[in-house]
Amino acid sequence: PFTRKNWRASSGINAEYGDKGVLLRNYTQNIDMLQSQTGIPAEKVFEVHGSFRSGTCMKCQAKLDSQQLKDAIFSGSVAYCELSSETNDAVCGGIIKPDIVMFGEKLSQDYLCTVSKDEGKCDLLIIMGTSLSVGPVNKIPTSVPSSTPRLLINMEKVCTDVSQYNNLSAPIFFFDHPDNLTDVFMGGDIDSSVRELVEMVGWDKELEELCKDVKNSETKSGN
Repeated sequence: PFTRKNWRASSGINAEYGDKGVLLRNYTQNIDMLQSQTGIPAEKVFEVHGSFRSGTCMKCQAKLDSQQLKDAIFSGSVAYCELSSETNDAVCGGIIKPDIVMFGEKLSQDYLCTVSKDEGKCDLLIIMGTSLSVGPVNKIPTSVPSSTPRLLINMEKVCTDVSQYNNLSAPIFFFDHPDNLTDVFMGGDIDSSVRELVEMVGWDKELEELCKDVKNSETKSGN
């Protein structure tokens, strides 16, 4: 759930991009729906591995909303389909699987289509808080035009040494290469780096106001 405890500057910055009209897409591997709850327009968020927003019955393929899933998850039980058959009163009883991509499952075709549509339009790629060890999402940095600036905001540099990765045949970033003109690294605490970035572009006061608004609304709602 999106609460004061997990509200961070790195969450709010994407909402700022959306408010400024400069966000093409926010791709996230998180399944907790955090990005979609920051105020970013729904069409700007792509939850690569799905989310707990809905579930699908593995028996009858019916789509169900998240409330039954939530109740089951928080009680430590399994959610079962309670829909009745059209021909009789028998309850389906199939297991409801959250609409998330499990390990070994293929990503949706929508993902491939959306990335293909976005890659040529991206004029700045920002990557935050990731090891880039999971494919095919770790191919996004190499899908944009070679002239596109790429900013990695992370605790440490990643994907510069292929010997550390099983699924890389060549480095993704070239931060320390003498001919590097596009790759920039901001290291250390991600939230601190984000605050430094928004200060550079003059959005710091707006980000602070956004943080305050969220915290105030959470306080009023009792969270």
